[in-house]
Amino acid sequence: MSYKNNTNHLFLQVLRWGCWLLLILLVSIVRAQTQPWKISGFNILAQKQDGVAITIDQFSAAGYNLQHIKYRCPKNIQIYPIHRCDNAQLSLKLNNQPYEVMLNTLFDANSRFWELELSSLNQEISLKANAASNAVKVMLQSIELNDFFSGNEGVLKDINGLITANLLANISDLTVQTEDPLSFNQFSYEYSEDVVFFELGGQASFQFDGLQQQLTVEIEISKGEMLFESLYADFSQFPLAIQLTVELNGDFDYDIKAQITNQQSMILDIHIIVDQQFNWLIPETKLDVKDTHHFNQQILNSILGIYGFGNTEMSGGFKARLLTDDGKLTFFQIDFNDYYVLNQKRKIQVDALQGQVFWSFKQPSQDSILNWQALLLAGMPIKAAQADFNLSKDVFKLLGEHVFPVFDGAIKITEFSADKLFADSIGMSLEAKIEPISLKLITEKLAWPEMAGTISGAIPGMVKKDSVIEFLGALQLQVFDGQMRVENLSLERLFGVAPVIAADVTFEGFDLALLTETFGFGQITGKLSGIINDLRITNWKTDRLDAHVFTVKTKGVKQTISQRAIDNISSLGGIKGAISKTFLRFFDDFRYNRIELSCKLHNSVCEIGGLKNQDNQFVIVEGGGIPKINIVGFVRTINWSEFISRLLNANYDN
Repeated sequence: MSYKNNTNHLFLQVLRWGCWLLLILLVSIVRAQTQPWKISGFNILAQKQDGVAITIDQFSAAGYNLQHIKYRCPKNIQIYPIHRCDNAQLSLKLNNQPYEVMLNTLFDANSRFWELELSSLNQEISLKANAASNAVKVMLQSIELNDFFSGNEGVLKDINGLITANLLANISDLTVQTEDPLSFNQFSYEYSEDVVFFELGGQASFQFDGLQQQLTVEIEISKGEMLFESLYADFSQFPLAIQLTVELNGDFDYDIKAQITNQQSMILDIHIIVDQQFNWLIPETKLDVKDTHHFNQQILNSILGIYGFGNTEMSGGFKARLLTDDGKLTFFQIDFNDYYVLNQKRKIQVDALQGQVFWSFKQPSQDSILNWQALLLAGMPIKAAQADFNLSKDVFKLLGEHVFPVFDGAIKITEFSADKLFADSIGMSLEAKIEPISLKLITEKLAWPEMAGTISGAIPGMVKKDSVIEFLGALQLQVFDGQMRVENLSLERLFGVAPVIAADVTFEGFDLALLTETFGFGQITGKLSGIINDLRITNWKTDRLDAHVFTVKTKGVKQTISQRAIDNISSLGGIKGAISKTFLRFFDDFRYNRIELSCKLHNSVCEIGGLKNQDNQFVIVEGGGIPKINIVGFVRTINWSEFISRLLNANYDN
């Protein structure tokens, strides 16, 4: 059969072969079998020296445009009915992007069999296909992802990394899958300043079903780092196994369901909807943390540190489930299992926490219950107890009467509720009282000078505005056998950075014997009253006050001051009244008429006053009886820190 006499027949066979070749090169063009296509400028040239060449000016199908297609076999061998060529070359332009590949081809028109091995010039990409199978095998060797996505103008254009894989593409059912796990290294991608993946490494398997528009993926990440907003992870210390399915949801959105597992500490199930602009919504999230110590070290601690709760310790486990609607949280449930947390800086600790917390925004939620072995809030210990409450929409309500043991007393809450939880100003309703608690235990816990007596009283209602809790009424307390009234009390950032407590305080009838016993100052008897206005304590240190304290003569109550108390008052600086080196040292105590002292603290300096303020002189203790002892001050200003240091560190034993 001569070449000339069979030109038309050969054209049809080669055209069919050429179409198969092009479809194999681009799996996505397989759709061209059932869609219109166009070919122009088809030529065949055979020469002894140059071998066989086939050229096509243009081939269009399925939205793709191939130009300047040139196939060349270096040997002058027959084209029909059997064509076999090793080391053939194919060059073309796809959408104006040039490509060159090497080919090993076999075409047998008699048996209608063909076989093709195709590879890029640098051997990074290879394909194998034949007529006996609908599968195309694709081999990728250290492919640079940046080159692969270089023509993409969307969010994927800045992907970097290397991939090695063996893939199988099935032309008949439009599936692509890994033959064995692919490996990836140095994978880096920056979506935004706070979503960054750096130098990831691991392996993955996947299967894509083009007919069903479904992708299933299994990924193991064992190298690299990630920053996802405030979350940081080092995968060399926290390796992950990821299983996910991706389905086309409508015309534009992708429905993703993923399970992310760290074998030691956690399982995360997450449902994500992503659009073509890479915007996402997360309708449902489930988190099961079985080892919070490990999870906190590797994941949570980076988030907590941003909010001032770094170096938090944890153990035990918890589970959480969250639902959202249009990006807004509508439901959550948290289950605690023998959970422990400690932050020494914030003075917060929970031991053996058990229970469930429910919240729903759209409808009333299930009641919640928590119990613990020990609880520490702002340094105050609460013994084993249970809390029953309901958290629905923007309302919190404690269910029934609760008694929380604190030291040797308790806080008894008859009613507590809070509404407008998500507003700037939160309303609170409270009916509670403090049952007598030993001041000795409180001051020991706070590392203050030991105080005698107890504290008890009623707690007024509260309102929260931003980070400030304001008490709506006066806090009535019984302290040192007297009465204390705390008004305009506010607490700002109580568990946060640099907490601030502000109040105006009045008290009356304090037993001076109990008060001075607290400091080991030397005994003073009598009744003490006073006013402390504009009190402010920042980060647990007093930095502002306007105080005025004085004794009040009370029938049946002696007013005496011991020699030791006089000496210790004199040791504070700028005060005269020491008697230890005079004949008066033989007296144990002395009577007095009145004690009065004032301090206006501002900018760390206390302006001191007392009785009979004249120029730089004032009287603190006005003596009475015989012998008569007056204690007089001659320094009207003193550094507050120095004054407190002397007060707390005076050598009282001497």
